Amino acid sequence: MFTLSLPQVVVDGLILSLALSVVILGSLYLNPRLWMHDYPADMRAKVPPLTRREKQVQLVVTVLFLAAGVGALVWAGTRLLAANGGQVTFLTAYVHIFLVLNIFNVFDAVVLDYLLIARLKPKFVMMPGTAGMEYLFEDWGMHLRNYLKGIVVCAVLALPAALLIAF
Repeated sequence: MFTLSLPQVVVDGLILSLALSVVILGSLYLNPRLWMHDYPADMRAKVPPLTRREKQVQLVVTVLFLAAGVGALVWAGTRLLAANGGQVTFLTAYVHIFLVLNIFNVFDAVVLDYLLIARLKPKFVMMPGTAGMEYLFEDWGMHLRNYLKGIVVCAVLALPAALLIAF
């Protein structure tokens, strides 16, 4: 029988959250403009487009983000297989990976977006030229929409990961 372990899902989800948060927070500190596409539209309208250099750095950050994410998911898949004698069903793998991804989705929404950005509003997350617009981070509808989009993204990303784990 193939088993799904909630403690294992939580540990794997927290590892994914930690790995991705290091990349996100490090790159925000380096240059918040690298995440301009995730900022409210009114803020984006106040700043010039990314420079060529910023686009290059953004590409590096994207590669680091993907590498951290894939690495954490490989870790999760390896642990899932080990806990099940080297074999799992597609459904078990899918649910495990979907839940792991959703732990990051919740972490991103609650810890990064709500607690850090909307509540604490550290200066390093503000793009130059957007001073006084911090109130835009408190658009709870935007955060809810992003969280719901994240659930769909998790559902889609869990498919290929589960296929690789189960077959």
